[in-house]
Amino acid sequence: MKNFLLILTVFISAIFLVAAIRGISGSPSVDDLNSITWKENGPFELSPERGRFALTYSLVEERSLNFSTALARFVTPDLGYWDGKYVSLFAPAVSFLVIPGYLLGKFIGISQVGSFFIISLFAIANFILIVKISETLGANNRASVLAGLIFLFATPSFAYAINLYQHHISTFLILLCSFLLIKKDKSWLQLLIVWFLITFSLVVDYPNFFLMFPLGLAALIKVLKFRQTTKIYKISFKFSSLLSLSSAFLPLILFGIFNFYSYGSPYRLSGTIASVSSIDSGGEPIFPLDIKETFGNDFQGKGESALGFFRTRNIVNGLYVHLLSPDRGVAIFSPVILFGILGIYFLHKNKFTVLFLSIVVMNIILYSMWGDPWGGWAFGSRYLIPGYAIMSIFISIALTKLSKNKTLLIFFSLLLTYSIAVNTLGAITTSTNPPKIQAIPLQDVTGKIERYSYDRNWEYLNTFGSKSYVFREYVSSYINARSYYFVLTTLISGLSLGIIPLLYLSKTK
Repeated sequence: MKNFLLILTVFISAIFLVAAIRGISGSPSVDDLNSITWKENGPFELSPERGRFALTYSLVEERSLNFSTALARFVTPDLGYWDGKYVSLFAPAVSFLVIPGYLLGKFIGISQVGSFFIISLFAIANFILIVKISETLGANNRASVLAGLIFLFATPSFAYAINLYQHHISTFLILLCSFLLIKKDKSWLQLLIVWFLITFSLVVDYPNFFLMFPLGLAALIKVLKFRQTTKIYKISFKFSSLLSLSSAFLPLILFGIFNFYSYGSPYRLSGTIASVSSIDSGGEPIFPLDIKETFGNDFQGKGESALGFFRTRNIVNGLYVHLLSPDRGVAIFSPVILFGILGIYFLHKNKFTVLFLSIVVMNIILYSMWGDPWGGWAFGSRYLIPGYAIMSIFISIALTKLSKNKTLLIFFSLLLTYSIAVNTLGAITTSTNPPKIQAIPLQDVTGKIERYSYDRNWEYLNTFGSKSYVFREYVSSYINARSYYFVLTTLISGLSLGIIPLLYLSKTK
């Protein structure tokens, strides 16, 4: 029953993700990519998807780490410029990891959908890891599976499991490292994998350095042994454990090679490269604030510090944005995740609670200091996806301990249904939700009300329909987008809520 429930749920969840994945049939050329069909009206509505897909396209189709002028036009405004070349501003690992999906998709005529599907696979892997970690920490199997479903479909992670963002890959690395570190049977091989994943995470997204810091500290404690003799502490280590640290260098070496060929130095990060706001008719870059004039004729594309966007004075506003604001707040988009606070209480004596809680705190504080806590135009707080995963683990503990509390389960079911409805809406429509501070002034330009919460997605659903590949290609001839949304929401809610009676009937731990 235990394995059957997990396997069945994984299979059905994969179907739901396929039903929501955004895309258009075909394998687009550069000219296609620059059309409104593939950009504003299609799957590449925002620059993060465009920038990462463009590097994949350039690697496969043009055999280059740099962008041709036509491809660079597709990437703007998140486009870099260095030494007369257009380059990517994003950490490169995502673009490399989706190449198999691109090639397989191209073989059957859907290269873009194939690329996006790789992210969905990582989302499924995260679901499985949440279940396994929850069970390791003592959660009931049914509570663990439900926690995985909450992460997948009842948080903004759903909207980023069906397009080309880095968040699910970063979350996968965090969860896999966590799982390896809390396992009872540890070996130097497990540590070797952990160190590899920690440094590889930097190639996925630079801020992962901070999110992985608690895991790196935990791994270092496994390498070193502390002994007290009289009043002196002695530090020793096993050679095999210390040898595991060597795996950390391989991702860094590969990263350095990429940086060298892209930015002229193995130590230069894309965050220090100047961005290009647009490209003129002659193919020359146009820089924001005319920074070329600032640096003079010898300008090569100099940027600013890689840590320049982090400011402690942003914390108060950032916390409000991530937790309470109507445009990104967890309380608005995924209130069910707050049940994890109960799990923290029940698990407070577990030695691994500090590790998991430190990841959540680091996630929230880091992106509260970020100059753009809204994540640009986005659906919900996309930066907190790793935090949603950890909080889902805590939810599994809370549900295990409170599985006989009928009143709480009813209240939990209502919040779960609401959270699924909100995030399914975001997944099958659009992520182009401006933050409130941009939406209000935008009304003067457009002459209409500019919504900035998930009501914008409801408006999009009723006006433009859905960006789901399955809906557009196979279902739109039979039902409208609103009916498709209600069917998908009902099915996901039914699967999730159906586990609650099983949980109630299970034995309490």
